Amino acid sequence: METLWVLENVKKDLSFYSRLQIWLLVASVSLWRKYHPHHKTVFYADDITLEHLKNFNIFHLWHDVRPLCYPEKINREIFWSSPKTKIISETEIPLLLVDHDFLIFRSIDEHLADKLIYSYDERADNWYPPENDVYNGRLTTPITRINDLAANVSFFYLPDPKFSRKYGRQVLKNHEEFTAMNSPYVTTNHMILSEQLMLKQWLCSESIPHQCLSKNIWDCKKADFYDVLAESGIWDLKETRRSYKHYGVEEMRIREHRTGYNYNETIEFLKRCVTAGKLMDVTELENNINTILNA
Repeated sequence: METLWVLENVKKDLSFYSRLQIWLLVASVSLWRKYHPHHKTVFYADDITLEHLKNFNIFHLWHDVRPLCYPEKINREIFWSSPKTKIISETEIPLLLVDHDFLIFRSIDEHLADKLIYSYDERADNWYPPENDVYNGRLTTPITRINDLAANVSFFYLPDPKFSRKYGRQVLKNHEEFTAMNSPYVTTNHMILSEQLMLKQWLCSESIPHQCLSKNIWDCKKADFYDVLAESGIWDLKETRRSYKHYGVEEMRIREHRTGYNYNETIEFLKRCVTAGKLMDVTELENNINTILNA
């Protein structure tokens, strides 16, 4: 099984890299390898990221590090997930993709079979563009809804390469068309409309076997799960909190030191995660981060 992390510097300058982002990335792969020692871990990154991150001495955490390049005319800052989608659109093998801000605390191997699996269902009514969104209507293939849910893909297991390619190509096409509209009202919410809401609609309308890690539905606005249950989840809320953590919108709130989000406590927690992985000396990484980011 290839498990992938994908990172592209969409700003094209070094301000893109933050202390929190580096700790999250290293904690994510360290924990993954702790609980999935037989997976082949792969890191895809653009040239700027490969050149910069080599200074942190972290590339040994992956079994393979690969350059990332794709020619599609897509606004990278708005549609920042596109490189991940590009990889999906060309795959010939089953894939498992993990975002840099996704931490696992147990093995998921027993569930990796024929069903597509993603992190959790999200309610779409209070976060995503509305059903009558004018820009969605301008797509060659507008996204239609049969429910008001989206599939969060911070964890994304794709067992069927044929479906993966079909899905990935459509998402890329949507992102190209949204970019060509050149409107200030086309935002990152149109990225998740295409990437996550469309996925959920396809899975349901085409009766594709799928499952999410969590039985509870996520509310992006309040950044937490709530009592409504998904149609087919693996873990209840108690087990979910024990099993994984996706920072998502919380990452920005932690980085901005917002009320209720403790930056220093988060960094200390991530250090403990890295220590648990036993693949990297925390003191060495901390010294490298301080030296490089303060330079």
